[in-house]
Amino acid sequence: MTTYNTFYDSNKNISWVTDGPTPAEVISAQAALGLTHVALDLEQIPACDQFYINTAGDGVVAYHSFSLSFSATTIAIDGTVTITGCPADTEIFLDEVSQGTYSNGALTLTGSMAGSFMIAFVKDKYYTTRQRIIVSRYA
Repeated sequence: MTTYNTFYDSNKNISWVTDGPTPAEVISAQAALGLTHVALDLEQIPACDQFYINTAGDGVVAYHSFSLSFSATTIAIDGTVTITGCPADTEIFLDEVSQGTYSNGALTLTGSMAGSFMIAFVKDKYYTTRQRIIVSRYA
């Protein structure tokens, strides 16, 4: 085990980590920037984009993965794709443009024009997930 000096924000997102000595002056300077310090004994350094600090502030938690299910990934125009398993408060992007925040229930998309479209699912403390949906002119 190694002691990692971990600095995180008010949302428990890890900003930076070091296994080197961290003088009180550094901890104070980071606190002035709004970061909290915790020394954690861990097996490996927690990657900032894969872990966050737990609610108690005394450990790390791995980001979550989406468990999405798609009824299809290729449809004809006017066909639908139903997506289930999406947690509430997930922001949905279509070709990198936000379409809003998902609330609950199944999400149904209708193909209104032919093409290839990338749907992204973004939620705090989750790995971003992307899925390409192809809409063809004919069935």
